[in-house]
This record gives sequence, C-alpha cells and structure tokens, in this order.
Amino acid sequence: MRKAGSPGSGSGRPRMGCAGDETMKDPGDRLDVERSSKAAGRGYEMKPGARVACQVALAVLVLVLLVAATAFAVQAFQPRIPPCHRCPFNWIGYRGKCYYFSEAEGNWTSSRDSCSLLGASLAVFNSTEDLSFMMRYKGISEHWIGLSRQDEQQPWQWADGSSLAPPFGVRGGGHCAYLNDNGLSSSWCSTERNWVCTKPELPGPRPSRASRNLCVDS
Repeated sequence: MRKAGSPGSGSGRPRMGCAGDETMKDPGDRLDVERSSKAAGRGYEMKPGARVACQVALAVLVLVLLVAATAFAVQAFQPRIPPCHRCPFNWIGYRGKCYYFSEAEGNWTSSRDSCSLLGASLAVFNSTEDLSFMMRYKGISEHWIGLSRQDEQQPWQWADGSSLAPPFGVRGGGHCAYLNDNGLSSSWCSTERNWVCTKPELPGPRPSRASRNLCVDS
C-alpha cells in the first residue's frame, strides 16, 4: 500500500521539471502554450511578397552605390585634358596664338605671301616660351620666320614692324631669319625652306574633339 502524498499518487504538489520549473498538470495546457508560441512566431514572419520587395530594393541600392563609386573613380583618375585653343584645321594653339608649320618649301618672300593668304604672317614672337615651343614642333626642318633686315647695318625687324629685342640674337650675315636646331639664324632670302605662320586664336566656341587642330598647354 502506498502512503498518502507519495510521488506515485495523483495528489500533493505537482512534479518539478529538470530546470526547476513546475510541470504542466494537464496535457491540454501544454498544447495551448505550444499553439500560443507558434502563433506569436508567425506574427513576426515576413510575407513572401514583402521579402522579395525588400531584396529588390536592397539590390537596387547596392547597384546605385556601385555605379556612383565607379563614376567617381573614373573622374578622379582621368587625366586632365588641356584647354583647346580655337585654331583652324591643322594649326596648333599655344599661348593665345595659332601656329601653322608648313610641309611645303619656299623662299622667304613666297613664304610670307603663303601666310598672308591664310590670314596670318610669318611667325612673330617675343618670348623664350614661344621660341621653345616652335623649336619643339618644327622637327628637323629649318623654317622661315617673320624676321628680316634691309642690310647688315640695319636692325632686325619683325613682320609686324617691331624691332628684335634681347634676349634674342640672330646668327649669320643674311637678311632673312629662320629657325634651326641652334635657334635663330640668317641666310639669303632666296633659299627655300619650310615656314611657320602665326595669327591670334579665333573667337567663338572651343572646337569639338572631332577637329584635328592640336591643343597644347598654355
């Protein structure tokens, strides 16, 4: 015979679980708790349509950030394009002037006339920067410039009527000046050479990238 209040009897205090919590007296109570837990869990679940929309929005945001970062990187590392001077086809712009280096040859007088037909004059300059530029672009050929004199006793004069000033000097005993690898030299005006024309840059918008005039840093 079992004693009253023994563990096997249905009376007395309820049994304790392994964690110290009181166990359910009724199996139906356990089912109710499980149903409540599942219902609470379902309340926080995202609907399939909302989940897809969230994923799409996140993907779009990542794509936008990637495109923006790529555009910034391209702009940051793109080499600077020098400003274009407004010069005609096959002319070179530098320091507010347009320069034309001929491929044909002629004497000093015919070279001057050829430049005049182009609305220009044989090259006139007054700075060492301009001289260095022309020396750099003339190649190996000698080029007539707009500098001449009446005889060896007369001063050198530019095509615009101004006088040659230091630091420039002209080698040789000729009456017409030209550019060679040593700088300014002179010879008889009847000798045939290439020539350099100059004129101010043109007014108007800068040329398109499709144009073939060359742009050089000022």
